[in-house]
Amino acid sequence: MDHKWIAKTCLVLLLLRVARTEAKPQGKSRLPSFLTVCHRDSPTLNECARKSFKSIEPRLMNGIPEMYIPRMEPLVVPEVKMDQDSGAIYLHSVYKNVKISGISNHTLNDLRIEPSKLKFIFSMTFPELLMEAEYSIKGKIMMMPLLGDGHCKVSLTNITMQTELFGQEYQKNGATHLKIINVKVDYELSNVHMQLDNLFNGDEALGKRMNDFLNENWKSLAEEVRPLMTKALVDILRASVDKMFAEYSYDELMPKKSTKK
Repeated sequence: MDHKWIAKTCLVLLLLRVARTEAKPQGKSRLPSFLTVCHRDSPTLNECARKSFKSIEPRLMNGIPEMYIPRMEPLVVPEVKMDQDSGAIYLHSVYKNVKISGISNHTLNDLRIEPSKLKFIFSMTFPELLMEAEYSIKGKIMMMPLLGDGHCKVSLTNITMQTELFGQEYQKNGATHLKIINVKVDYELSNVHMQLDNLFNGDEALGKRMNDFLNENWKSLAEEVRPLMTKALVDILRASVDKMFAEYSYDELMPKKSTKK
């Protein structure tokens, strides 16, 4: 058999394989069929986006794996690290197997998209969020030593969170994709209650005094750790959004209206 013919055949098969892998069908989205696609040049874009969000809310709570959206009720985060050595707080803390409950009970206050700026804005209010985790903490709060490791519970009441995501276009396999270049998170809350078990190597008296102190002074402490909380929220948001934008092109997620008659 002609070796040149074999080589040419293999080359053609290889090129066809690459073409099938890299080419994307024009005008056809790989997005889940239950998702309502909104057009970025439509005058009713924001109305469409809000309706689309409402329609998939039940699915969001169970997660949408094909869009890299994790289960939201409860939201499980493997690990969160928070370190601060400025102001009245010096802390090194790690929270593992973090479970956040209460996300399903929320109100969507705002959802807007500004395609010309590649800007996404949404605001939500949660009556109560409960966080449970295994923690390890060491440091000082207002000159008071803080040391412990074990189980912790934190209850947050009436949290309103506003998030702004700023994107940037880039090319991947001949298609335009988005990547998040900046995330801004702001939040307000009306109350915090926490319980850190096994503080000071299990000293119950010291542990109770510290928990009482933390709960009595939660407002001033919350402001001190706001930069840490904001960073943790940003990291959690980025984890899903970056993967989704890398998987789906801009035209799949939010295409322009068809100009065909």
